[in-house]
Amino acid sequence: MTTDLVTYYGQTEKINELVDNYGAYLEKLDRGTKLLLRMTLAYFVFIQEQKSNSGEYTLTDALKEALFVRFRSDFIPKDLSNVCSVLEGLTADEAETLLEALQHQIRWGNAQKLTS
Repeated sequence: MTTDLVTYYGQTEKINELVDNYGAYLEKLDRGTKLLLRMTLAYFVFIQEQKSNSGEYTLTDALKEALFVRFRSDFIPKDLSNVCSVLEGLTADEAETLLEALQHQIRWGNAQKLTS
């Protein structure tokens, strides 16, 4: 049985919208963008755990504040900004779902690093 790697662990309207825009396996995003999205989502979940008013903290906030932005602010892929816009209102649970899917894609799936 094959499963949709984005929605296998949890499927919500926000995740459906992401899938509608970028494919069932987020195949329209390249490996680098998926790595940066994974970092952004992890930072988002971390801040959600730390802040008492975390409901006001958005994925776009995480994108702007994540450590990699300080080093690569001139190289934020447009797709990554667009993904964060699509996912506005994302919950920590939904972020965890996407983190699991991205981890699988980056390690084993369509975004794995190919070595010769």
